[in-house]
Amino acid sequence: MKKILCLLIVLMNMIQVNASDSPKIISRPIEKVNFNPVAFENRENGLTLAGILFTPRDFDKSKQYPAVIVAGPMYSTKELTQSIYAEILATHGYVTLVYDNSTIGSSEGHPRAFEDPALKGSDARSAITYLTTLPYVNKNEIGAVGICGSGSYIPAGLVNDTTVKAIVSIVPFTVMDRIHTATDERLLKEKAEYESGGDAKRLNLIEPGSEGAAYYMNPERGAAPNYVPCVTWSQLEWHKFHPTEIIKKLHKPYLVITAENAFTRPGAEEMYENAPGPKEFHMVKGASHFEMYDVEPYVLENIDVICNFFNKYMIDK
Repeated sequence: MKKILCLLIVLMNMIQVNASDSPKIISRPIEKVNFNPVAFENRENGLTLAGILFTPRDFDKSKQYPAVIVAGPMYSTKELTQSIYAEILATHGYVTLVYDNSTIGSSEGHPRAFEDPALKGSDARSAITYLTTLPYVNKNEIGAVGICGSGSYIPAGLVNDTTVKAIVSIVPFTVMDRIHTATDERLLKEKAEYESGGDAKRLNLIEPGSEGAAYYMNPERGAAPNYVPCVTWSQLEWHKFHPTEIIKKLHKPYLVITAENAFTRPGAEEMYENAPGPKEFHMVKGASHFEMYDVEPYVLENIDVICNFFNKYMIDK
């Protein structure tokens, strides 16, 4: 029998959501910012990545602005929660960049939705490099925010980066290495079948009725037309990825934001404890994991905490 679908599926589906539940979804301030589709190259593999650049409404290209990349949950597309945070940060005076990772959304790369931590790290480094090419970005004031899966991918991918001044993880998901839906032998076979011209086998970790489904299956929240479940053999890369260990090497200011009722809270606490510092920790009372993506009071609270953190550690005084 295949190994049990492990921790991610168990935890994400422990919380069943009543259909009558209706959290107050945040109103997106798109009319208060400038929205610019962009494309840039992953400098390490040559793939073209699709992005969105947000700037303040009163943007003046002759001035210099602090800038932030915002990356979202595992195999999410750029239009989702990362754009919410990026848009709001832009109203606070930041130039912000979201992007589809390699193989995901509108970016290049095959197989589609190959969920590889190393690949996502290279995307993040390339996104930072792209920001440094923009004449209106202050190259001494660049930060990074990662949400859920990217709360682990971003600090891991930028652990040796010398450009980013400060990093934020929001409800970081840290236990990709514990997901086993098949033996490694079976996963290698499925990969080989694809490489021989077969169809890619895919893994959908969101169960109907779960907290995750209430977000990802709702077109008013996280449903995206270009979403594709990740290929099963992504797990082979996850099993080699240990973010709570990698974080021990992150010697730059680091903020961890988690939610009181998040299934990811233990991992977030471990990320904070293992980070060498300088570091800060913030707990959002009453919130669950997915409510941190787009529910109004929690997102706004997080934005305030992030801005205070960046003002302290990233903005030149």
